[in-house]
Amino acid sequence: MTSYRTKQLIGNIAKYILLIIVAVIMLFPLIVVVSSSFKMETEIFAFPFTIFPKKPILSNFEQLAENFPMYTWNSVKVTFITTVVQLVTASTGAYVFSKIQWKGRNALFMLYVMSMMIPSQAVTVPQFIIVRNMGLFDTHTAIVLLGAFTAVGTFLIRQYMLSIPETYNEAARIDGAREWVIFGRIILPMTKPVLITQAIFSFRYFWNDFYTPLLYIITPELKTLPLGMTDFTTEQYVYYGPQMAAALISIIPVLIIFLIGQKYFIQGVSAAGIKG
Repeated sequence: MTSYRTKQLIGNIAKYILLIIVAVIMLFPLIVVVSSSFKMETEIFAFPFTIFPKKPILSNFEQLAENFPMYTWNSVKVTFITTVVQLVTASTGAYVFSKIQWKGRNALFMLYVMSMMIPSQAVTVPQFIIVRNMGLFDTHTAIVLLGAFTAVGTFLIRQYMLSIPETYNEAARIDGAREWVIFGRIILPMTKPVLITQAIFSFRYFWNDFYTPLLYIITPELKTLPLGMTDFTTEQYVYYGPQMAAALISIIPVLIIFLIGQKYFIQGVSAAGIKG
């Protein structure tokens, strides 16, 4: 019995040591960002690498004071609006594809899901022409409209809604409730975990999106945070210290959002695959 407990203890210790090693490896890039944001340019690339700065400085953060509050506000505005719009379109689409019976529903849903297989780069030129012809180039509206629909989010929420028994809908219809009432008062509150999961996915994507603002934004006052980081890149030199400081600031909101919704995130991801 003692031998078994000893083996079990050794096994648990080895498991935790392995998990700690993996965690350190995964977190090492973040450690480098935090460390470099408080270092001078010459110390960032010094060899051997040191985690703690020899002379911690705040000048990297001071260089962000002029424009980065504006960039951060632009990112907050665009990310929040686009995430809300995505949740509305994805949840309503998921309800139509899961709880309402109509001819051709499954075929149209498969076509919609197949759009996930199309590389975004393949439709960049047509999208750019449409946005320009609509007079939305160099506006935040263009970014919001381009991110308004998500096949992935619709699929995820639909899978979750399929796990909700049909008896709720049938009972509500017998009582004379309209579909919007059933959706808004019965089904939507029950999909809270998957909605929060999709909100985390959308927030993370649009908060970190560099490609779309790069294509459609040219006015400095409209730059988002990822695009604003290019201010420290010139033809002659890259100022890594301020870039690391800006990267550290940009990471914080994503971590906060995930920590707040992690309970629902795990529940939503696991439940979304219950029924196909």
